[in-house]
Amino acid sequence: MSEKEEVLRQISEIKSHLIDKQSFFPYNYNACYIWSIIALILTLTMPLVYGYGVLVGTVTVSVLMSFGFIVEGMMTKKVNESYDIDDCTAKQEFITKSFMMISFFLIALSATLAIYQLYTLIYLSWLALISFGYFLVGFVVNVKNFKIMAQFNVYLSILLLAFAFFTNQLEGSESLLFRVVQIALIFGLTIFPAIIAWQRKQEEACSV
Repeated sequence: MSEKEEVLRQISEIKSHLIDKQSFFPYNYNACYIWSIIALILTLTMPLVYGYGVLVGTVTVSVLMSFGFIVEGMMTKKVNESYDIDDCTAKQEFITKSFMMISFFLIALSATLAIYQLYTLIYLSWLALISFGYFLVGFVVNVKNFKIMAQFNVYLSILLLAFAFFTNQLEGSESLLFRVVQIALIFGLTIFPAIIAWQRKQEEACSV
C-alpha cells in the first residue's frame, strides 16, 4: 500500500469514528431550490390543472412531487458519499418519510377539496403542512431560520383561513383574497426557503 493510500485509509477511519452515521444529518441545500421551483409551479398552475379535472390535477401534482423526491434522493446520496455513508441516516429517513406522508395527505386532501373548488383552502393547507415539514428540517438540522419561517407561515395560514371563512371566500380562484394567499405561498414556500438555503450554503462555504 502506497503512502498516499495509507493516508486516505486513515482519514476514512477517522471520519467513520467521528461521524455518528445514525444521528448525523448531511444536507444538500440545493434540494431547497428544487422544491422552491416545484412550489412556484404548483402555486401558479394548481387551479388551472384541476380545472381540467380532479384526476388530471392529482396526477400532475403527484408527478411533480415524485420528481422532487427523486431529485432530492439523488442529492442526498451524493452528499452522503462524500462522508462515506452508504445508506440514509436515521434522521434523513425520518425527514424524508415525514415529508412523503405530508405530501400524500395533501394530494388526497387537494383532490377532495378541488371537487368543490375550495382552492383557497387547498393553498392554505399546503402552506401550513409543508411549513410544518420545514420546521422538522429546521429542528433536526438545527437551522433557526427554517423554524422561524415555518412558524410564521403556519400562523399566517391560520389567520388567512379565519379571514376566508368569515368572509366566505374559500371557494373559487378569482377573489382578491385568493391572490393574497398565492403571494403568501410564493414567499413562504418559494422565496424564503431559497434564501435560507443560500445563506446556509454561504455559511458552509465560509467554514471550510
